[in-house]
Amino acid sequence: MLFVNHCHVFPESPDLPAQLGVVGTLDRLVDVMKRCGIDRAVAFAPFEEWGWSSAFGGDPNEWLADELPSYPELVGFACINPKSPDAVERLERAWRRGLLGVKLHPPIQRFRPNDRSLFRFYGKAEELGMVLDFHTGIHGWRLTEYQPLLLDDVAYEFPNLKIIMEHVGGALFYNQAVAVMLDKRNVYAGVATVLDENAVSWFLGAEKIEELVKLIGEDRLVYGTDFPYNGWERISKDIEMIKNLDISESAKKKILGENLARILKIM
Repeated sequence: MLFVNHCHVFPESPDLPAQLGVVGTLDRLVDVMKRCGIDRAVAFAPFEEWGWSSAFGGDPNEWLADELPSYPELVGFACINPKSPDAVERLERAWRRGLLGVKLHPPIQRFRPNDRSLFRFYGKAEELGMVLDFHTGIHGWRLTEYQPLLLDDVAYEFPNLKIIMEHVGGALFYNQAVAVMLDKRNVYAGVATVLDENAVSWFLGAEKIEELVKLIGEDRLVYGTDFPYNGWERISKDIEMIKNLDISESAKKKILGENLARILKIM
């Protein structure tokens, strides 16, 4: 089964800003999946920080949860700012609605990952068994506030919390991300937009993915599409590149779906 992570989705609405520049509807995601031979995918609810509440009817997580029954090939992740006063309550509500994880983006949501005021949120996610998917890599905020090394504190304090480090820190924070993953076995490498040599900030290349398998093992890499910022052509090329890596066949299958299915307990 080809099961991919990291798909951003948005409602079809005239209220969405034109500067988004991409179409990320659920229907388009399913079409891209068919083109690429993908069986299942994780869809992220949109960020509230983008200010599109009218497009979602108020809560992007509720919007996604309401839509998912019509898309059995999709699994939903909430998007919650852990600084919000009601973050824990919203996390519990997302879990009750069937969302299995949370997408977190420190530079967009403006939070420092190891801020102890967020630990109640992390503890509840650990208790519920929800996966936390963190953006890592440069994204236009103060770098000291969201460098990957800060996630070491989170992984240490919550050893049973499953954490995905998307983009593996990108080209500029790769070593920090690897250090955390070598030391903390509950942290996973999110292989998203790291095989595209035109994505300068994110590009790692095939050799570093092969290196990651040797360093942290084949059980902790998860491929993500970064849809809709990557179209079906780029996603197809990524999948083909992973299939041609100099790693075992079992490792390729794990990166392309088995690891994600295991950590989400979808077998």
